[in-house]
Amino acid sequence: MKREFIGPLNPTLWRTCRILSGKTRLALLRRLLQEPGQTVTQLAKAEGLSLPRASQELRRLHSRGLLQAERIGAFVRYWPQPDPQVSTAKPILQAVRDMWDRFPLEGEAHIQSIAEGLSYPRRIDMVRELKKGAIGGAALQAAVRLPTVSLWRHFRALQQSGWVEREGRLWRVAPNDYPLAECLMNLL
Repeated sequence: MKREFIGPLNPTLWRTCRILSGKTRLALLRRLLQEPGQTVTQLAKAEGLSLPRASQELRRLHSRGLLQAERIGAFVRYWPQPDPQVSTAKPILQAVRDMWDRFPLEGEAHIQSIAEGLSYPRRIDMVRELKKGAIGGAALQAAVRLPTVSLWRHFRALQQSGWVEREGRLWRVAPNDYPLAECLMNLL
C-alpha cells in the first residue's frame, strides 16, 4: 500500500520535541499506536476534537516523520510508521512506544516533560555542551551565547524536565533512564 505525503516534512529535533510535548498530539499518537489506520474523523470523535483541530494536530505529527498518511477519496488514514527520509523518526517513535509500554499510566506525562525540556534550540545547545562534561554557568553562557536571564530561564526548564542538575557551581546532564530521554540524548 502506497502512502502519500501530505504537507512538507519539518523534522528538526527541537520542533519534534515541541510536537511531542502537546497533550492532544500525544493522545492522538497513542490512539494510532493502539489502533493504526484510523481516519481523522474517527480520531476526532474518539478524542472529542473538531475535525479541523484533529487534522491539524495529525499533520503536525506527520510533518515530523512520525506518521504516514494515506488519502482515500475524502478520507485520510494515519499509521504510526516513521518516514524513512527522517533519520530521527524511527528511534523517537520506538522510544515513545517503549515509554507507554513501561509506564502505561504516567507515560504520557513523562513524554511531555522530557520533550518540553528540549523544545527550544537553545536548550538543545545547552544539553549538547553539558554532554561533554560538567561546566559552570558562566562558561556555558559563553559557549551557547545566551544572555544571563535567558540562560537561567532555560536552566530552570531543563532542570524541571529532568535534563540537567546542579552540583555546587557546576551544571551537568542528569542521569535519566526513560527510553525517550535516552533516545534524544543519543540523537544530540
